[in-house]
Amino acid sequence: MGKVLDALEEAGLKDDTIIIFTSDHGYHLGEHDFWAKVSLHEESAAVPLIISMPGKRPAVCDSFAELLDLYPTLSSLCGLQIPARIQGRNLSPVLDDPMHSVRDTAFCVNGRGFLLREDRWAYIQYGENAARGVEIFDMKSDPKQYTNLADRAEHKQTVDAFRMQLAAKLKDVRTNDLAARSAKRKSR
Repeated sequence: MGKVLDALEEAGLKDDTIIIFTSDHGYHLGEHDFWAKVSLHEESAAVPLIISMPGKRPAVCDSFAELLDLYPTLSSLCGLQIPARIQGRNLSPVLDDPMHSVRDTAFCVNGRGFLLREDRWAYIQYGENAARGVEIFDMKSDPKQYTNLADRAEHKQTVDAFRMQLAAKLKDVRTNDLAARSAKRKSR
């Protein structure tokens, strides 16, 4: 990233350029006996996100964010209106206040299942109705996600709450503007 910043400075564009560094997924390098992006564990689900904005001081923010937040964020930073139908959230407030929280939960999907990640919990559900299993990890006491607590009686309420939260999230995701457009096309 240093060479990009140097080139922008040499071209006189540094003070007029927003730079975002990220990736589409994390990558396992042997953790949990996984290689590449094959799970919804932290190593696969978490991605780097660095935003460089002219006039903003460097800082670290621990708020959850999702990649779909990039569109409304860039729109806002460029002074463009954010369409109401957009599911992403504007991250730009964290550039002024790194303690600002944008999301309480991050949502992730891969071909195997769904993840809801909160500050304390990582909930993974395999299959639409959890028919292929559930995992829940206490990220405070087990940040490497070695102990699945889903089958323990003392965590039943937490698992049930996450199942309901995931069902609501999936319903919300599926009733976005893309679902409405798809239904319109099918009715033609």
